[in-house]
Amino acid sequence: MTSIESTTTAATKTSQESEPKGRETLSVGIILPNEERHPVGWLATRALGNEIEWRNGPVNLHWFVEKSTPVLWADDGSLKVNQLPQDLHELENELDVILGHGLSNKEIEFGIDPAAVELTLNDTIALLTRYLLPDLTRATHPALSLQESIVVDVKGDLPEAVAAEIARHALSKTAPISLIGSEADQAGFAAKLHRHDQTATDVGSDLDPDEFGALIQHAAVVVTGDPAVQHLAEVLHGRSVLISQNSDSQTIQRDLWSATSGISHPQQDPTIEAKIQRLAEIVEQTALLRLGRTISNRTATQERKRNEQIVSLHERQAIQWNQQRRRSKQTIDQMREELLKVETQLGIAENEADNSRRALRAQHDRLNQLEMEIAERDQGPARMHRSVDWHSVVAQIERDALKALHWLRRQFGKG
Repeated sequence: MTSIESTTTAATKTSQESEPKGRETLSVGIILPNEERHPVGWLATRALGNEIEWRNGPVNLHWFVEKSTPVLWADDGSLKVNQLPQDLHELENELDVILGHGLSNKEIEFGIDPAAVELTLNDTIALLTRYLLPDLTRATHPALSLQESIVVDVKGDLPEAVAAEIARHALSKTAPISLIGSEADQAGFAAKLHRHDQTATDVGSDLDPDEFGALIQHAAVVVTGDPAVQHLAEVLHGRSVLISQNSDSQTIQRDLWSATSGISHPQQDPTIEAKIQRLAEIVEQTALLRLGRTISNRTATQERKRNEQIVSLHERQAIQWNQQRRRSKQTIDQMREELLKVETQLGIAENEADNSRRALRAQHDRLNQLEMEIAERDQGPARMHRSVDWHSVVAQIERDALKALHWLRRQFGKG
């Protein structure tokens, strides 16, 4: 007779078998990039670590930065950041896996480079749509009064055309201007804006990652020469303008109006989700192999939890897609309303133009009438010029009659 073993019993047996072979909680190290002007890569890598923790839990994450570079964002309150030793093998007994971009160049058995699944740091930025939501980042905004402002990332001496077009756009949209970057660069750009009767607010050059992410998330438009910052803004809301030293007024003006017109819809790469899932599997497989366990040794509880995580992931994706559809519908409705307003204004303008033409014609006729009246008072009634010279007509008739008489005489003389 076949008996069915309960999942509880199976889980107990499996856990008893695997317990001597290693831990249930994985220890994963994450290397944070620390060589950027702004913490874009820092935020993206932090989101990647959270994804690995969520997909492979239970996981203990350990965050590291290169010792050779100063920790620019060490005050990130959400993380406990450690210095990365020069010899990564020192972490071999502390970590099951260490994850970081560029590790493929180092011969480390327990090191994993996201490039192994063709996942770049630029791709990882797409994860921030889950962690930098507007409702969650509003509390960490460095200046709540500057929400919906034009954020300008100042690097070096930006052209005068950039300042002129941003000042004109801020005036037309009645939007404040926020500046980020070094203090010296900000001062020079603020002086250029002042020449166009516009002022700007320095939101600081030492924003922590959460403050920086909130600033970009709530910006009306982000103007920058940094491709990473521009890509972050494109991923979050699509309102970004990439400038350079060769940017001209016409190009900047077109890009500004395009970015703020509400028609930008960031398109996510559908392959990124599969790459992250594959990376999570590689992390798990590497960790389990180092612990002397295989994936087939998962307990029924672990399998059930993993399936629940996958279902939850799909639900989160569905919620995000629904949110995107709602935002698209709202944008379409807003554009329709604006189009109706424009059509109404066009009709009003055409009526005003017709009224103006009729008024001008009436004024013109009235001026002609007044001129005639003045002429009659000064010189009497105007005399019409003859259109036919009657003297010339009579003379011509006489000449024709004489010719006829001469012809008749010749005819009778011959007879």
